[in-house]
Amino acid sequence: MFHRIGAACGATALTVICSAASVCAQAPADVVGRVGDVTVTMADLDDAWRENDAASRTRMLQDLYDTRRRTLDIVIGDILIDQEAAEKGISRDALLAVELPSRSLPVTDEDIALLFGQNQNAFGGRTLEQMRPEIRAFLEQQVPTQALHAYMSELREGAGNVRIELDPPRTQVSVDAGDATFGSEGALIELIEYSDFQCPFCQQLTATVEQLKAAYGDDVRLVFKDYPLPNHAQAFKAAEAGHCALEQGKFWELHDTMFAKQDELGVDDLKRHAGELGMDQTIFDACLDSGRFAAQVNENLREGQEDGVSSTPTVFINGRPVMGAAPYGVFEQIIDEELARARP
Repeated sequence: MFHRIGAACGATALTVICSAASVCAQAPADVVGRVGDVTVTMADLDDAWRENDAASRTRMLQDLYDTRRRTLDIVIGDILIDQEAAEKGISRDALLAVELPSRSLPVTDEDIALLFGQNQNAFGGRTLEQMRPEIRAFLEQQVPTQALHAYMSELREGAGNVRIELDPPRTQVSVDAGDATFGSEGALIELIEYSDFQCPFCQQLTATVEQLKAAYGDDVRLVFKDYPLPNHAQAFKAAEAGHCALEQGKFWELHDTMFAKQDELGVDDLKRHAGELGMDQTIFDACLDSGRFAAQVNENLREGQEDGVSSTPTVFINGRPVMGAAPYGVFEQIIDEELARARP
């Protein structure tokens, strides 16, 4: 099977074998285990899961929500199709026979190349030309379903009376005095980003974040947290440099420079960037050389692990996790849903 995958630094595959449905069906006070007279409640179990493996918990709860949400969208779409057929006085099958052909788009060479690129490591060294027939057949099998979903989406956009009330999983992420922020504290949407200045996928996300700031203005507040990965040798010192720049009110300027010049993150490079951005060179250099903010960076790492972060970038939108450099549309959908909840 082929998959359309996201991109993140340090991501790991996790296989969790358990019944997510039964976990979610039990209330926090329900007893799930006993040792003699000592009981273990669902709340005890969840607390232990969060403490010992927060990353797998975050991913599993998000996967469960995503599956339920996709199913809910289909159920709502089916209701809308039935209503549309009834309004037109025809059967559901007759309606779909009219509406789906124009929405059944042909598979293009660009589609095949995109899917090949996203899954290249899974093809055992086979080339695009070798995989082309198999990928084309797979994509052509998806065309009827994609056409149906496109029609459902159009009906939903025109309905005006559809509201999603399925609660997504949320993580309570703290904002500390030492975190760099952009935007009003009272903004309806808070994006908390765990990031690594040497991570290429974090660099990709910067363009998306700029789009979001331009599109949503004062409704969005951005909070930046450090999560330098151990395989990025210069990331930790770059994170310290960000805090040194924050002291001089130049965090976002250095942030942009470091992401734009990821091959220039050595200590001498960081000092040069600071000078070019108009910082007090002596103060910045002394700050960076002292390692004064190493403890703050380590604290961000600890917080990230508790919040379920295992790769960069990871963004929490009002507590809702987005893992990897997801497309703009993923962020847009979540933000629009959160704004709709805040402005019923």
